[in-house]
Amino acid sequence: MPAPLVIGFELSNDDVYAVAGYCAAEMAIDQANAAGNLPVEVKLEVIVNGKNRDVARAAASAFVEREDAIAVLGPTNSAMAVISQDIYADAGILQLSSEASSPLLTNKGYTHFFRTVANDEVQGRALGQAAVKHIGAKRIAILNEDSAWGEPISQIFSDEITRLGVPPVLHYGYGEKERKLQYDDLLDAVVAADADLVYFAVYWNQSHIITHLLRDRGVQAIFLGSDALKPYAFLEVPSLDPEPPYHSLAGIDLMQKPSARPFLVDFAEHFPKMLDAPQYAPEAYDCANIILECIRRAPVLTRPAVLKEMQTFGPYSGALGDISFTPEGDLTDPDIGLYRCKDGHRIFVDLVKNLV
Repeated sequence: MPAPLVIGFELSNDDVYAVAGYCAAEMAIDQANAAGNLPVEVKLEVIVNGKNRDVARAAASAFVEREDAIAVLGPTNSAMAVISQDIYADAGILQLSSEASSPLLTNKGYTHFFRTVANDEVQGRALGQAAVKHIGAKRIAILNEDSAWGEPISQIFSDEITRLGVPPVLHYGYGEKERKLQYDDLLDAVVAADADLVYFAVYWNQSHIITHLLRDRGVQAIFLGSDALKPYAFLEVPSLDPEPPYHSLAGIDLMQKPSARPFLVDFAEHFPKMLDAPQYAPEAYDCANIILECIRRAPVLTRPAVLKEMQTFGPYSGALGDISFTPEGDLTDPDIGLYRCKDGHRIFVDLVKNLV
């Protein structure tokens, strides 16, 4: 039996069991090892990026120098994925992400990167269509952080609503003050814009603060953002929202997708505490299983052979249902779900394509 191979999972820290995607990937690898149908034992190890460019690049470089490193999962956000992507590309190592959605990751011509979450080109357009065609907004304000996720998706959203005849009345991008949680200029701009909908391309932790501050200023606009299945409904301001906020989801909803039910049963048994926040767990499970299938199919256990199997992979049936990839590494025809949040509960409305 050859020496074990290692799949790395790039995360911000080593608290791996706080990350649903890591738990799901570990479950997939444990199941495959137990089944005995792999040509080699496979292990999962964390690559810690520390949410820091220098740390991330050093950690990625150290991982690809290892002889036993065969593939990479993650990172779980776009900003960190952009930072380390070229290192994995230069090493010729297969990389799959279950959460990094920025268009920047699949528009550079890299052939090693694939993902099981929708490209923000798709999600940004869907959010724009939902804002104009379903919600009926006429005066839209856009808030975005200055990250590899926030800037591209906000521009895609802006372009889409403009195409639909409703150009934004405000497009406010983050600066140094907002990164330091100083929001006075942002709040003043939104109040002055008199918007009937505010779109957030801002991560959940700061969005939660901003929504409360806007309501305190008397803003009555509907709030719209992404990440519908985060641990709590972070756009909601209970008792002050004139209408419940909307969230989109670029992944799948375990409760809505029949193909995910076997995964949900196994995941609940192995990681019951993760059921409160299983966002992107099935995506990570399928990422891991796709890598494992490439290892099974590879004629030799080398990075080039495993990567070639991925590049010629063809359709795959997993927790997400039937999966296929574009030549750039994106999902083919992914669905975007729309949710409303009230009293801390996320209520599925429908797929955006069915609403517009």
